[in-house]
Amino acid sequence: MRLQLSFTLALAALLALASEHPASAERPSVTAAAEVAGYIDSTHVQVASPSVSATVADELAGWSVGGRYLVDVVSAASVDIVSTASPHWSELRHVGSAEVSYKRGPAAVTASGGVSHEPDYLSLSGGLVATVELLDKNLTPFLGVRYGHDDVGRTGMPKDRWQLLQRGGMQAGAAFVINRFIVASAQLDADFERGYLAKPYRYIPLFAPGSGASVPVGASPQLVNELRLDQRPIDSLPDARDRYALTGRIAARVGHATLRLDERIYTDSWGLWASTTDARVMVDAGPRLLIWPHLRFHAQSSVDFWQRAYEAVAQSDGTLAPPRYRTGDRELSRLDTVTGGLGLKLRLTGGAHSPWYLTYQLDGAYTRFYDALYITERLSLFSALGISGRWD
Repeated sequence: MRLQLSFTLALAALLALASEHPASAERPSVTAAAEVAGYIDSTHVQVASPSVSATVADELAGWSVGGRYLVDVVSAASVDIVSTASPHWSELRHVGSAEVSYKRGPAAVTASGGVSHEPDYLSLSGGLVATVELLDKNLTPFLGVRYGHDDVGRTGMPKDRWQLLQRGGMQAGAAFVINRFIVASAQLDADFERGYLAKPYRYIPLFAPGSGASVPVGASPQLVNELRLDQRPIDSLPDARDRYALTGRIAARVGHATLRLDERIYTDSWGLWASTTDARVMVDAGPRLLIWPHLRFHAQSSVDFWQRAYEAVAQSDGTLAPPRYRTGDRELSRLDTVTGGLGLKLRLTGGAHSPWYLTYQLDGAYTRFYDALYITERLSLFSALGISGRWD
């Protein structure tokens, strides 16, 4: 309720400001798009994601309103699920979001809100970002805040027994115009999560004290079942996580091409460090065609409490208990990912007004897991096909 009220008040304020100005002589422009994206990997995860979006904007009056709706159709039979004797499963996720922006003089404010719903998960989020143009628009600092409220459960579990996760965050940064051909930006993000951060369906194999080192990297489910104890406790993670990320971007125009480089440095209170480097070259291949090769490299350490094979802890009464923190989520282990691909954007219509575009993107990725059970590598493929149009 508080989230809905905040977003409603922000929307009302923006509309009130807009009403102070007469309507522009030209009618607002409308942009609409539709996209179908797909993901598949070697762990038998498949995702299909159709989406639609639309934006109405009046650049002279300084306002815009937009919305997006997406459906994720997920199908999985990964080794983690098979190893816990669970069957192949599929799930449907609905995601909706809206955004309202208003610009007056050099200052602008954007309010956004979103909702994501699954049979066992409900997420509400909202945010506000303010920007101001300085030095003849050569410097644009920005400041933003965001909040999320998630309810986490299991399919068939009464909602009064679901767990709570709250997420708050802020961002600050600036965009710079260095010269006629080069622009850059820097952004600092801080996110703070409190509540249930574990995976309610993930159960962890437990091994006898002193035997964990004998379980090899990439051990098969059969070998793990032979070596583990009868206990299989559920995933358990700390109930607080603070995340920090520093992102820099630079784009330069050279001839008929634009080079863009991104670098993101990340750390959090769980001891994980990561670096993500992204590069793409957008080339004007003709009057209506833009293509961009894409290369990305991501490397990260593991969280402090990560163990490939968790050992039971001997209690004073002689019983064995699981360690306080434990997880089988290999995305929290040490890993590297290399991604490469190609994208294109084709203008379907001529003339200066009401253009239509067709876009396509194809990326392949290879991930290496250095200290995980079951899987040591993963191959994945992502593709997206979209069409968009604008009416002035």
